Amino acid sequence: MNPTNREVQLRKTCQLYEYVLISLGQEVPEAVAACAVSYDYPVECMKELVSLLESLSGEEFEKVVNNPESQSARDLAQWWQMYQTYIPIEK
Repeated sequence: MNPTNREVQLRKTCQLYEYVLISLGQEVPEAVAACAVSYDYPVECMKELVSLLESLSGEEFEKVVNNPESQSARDLAQWWQMYQTYIPIEK
């Protein structure tokens, strides 16, 4: 059975969150690590990823998100750009 679009997106978000945590030398929660490698353990971690990205210093952001040598960084930069484009505007 093929994964649903939601399952694909949850897994991708977990993979990106895991990449950021590892890049910063932080521990990856077991649930996030499991979600990053399997569709069987979906975890919603978008808020945590956004919060972490927003908390990065300029130097950390450049190292983690704008690293041209890392495919994960390029994927994260694209995800971040799409997130910022499509987030609901608060009034």
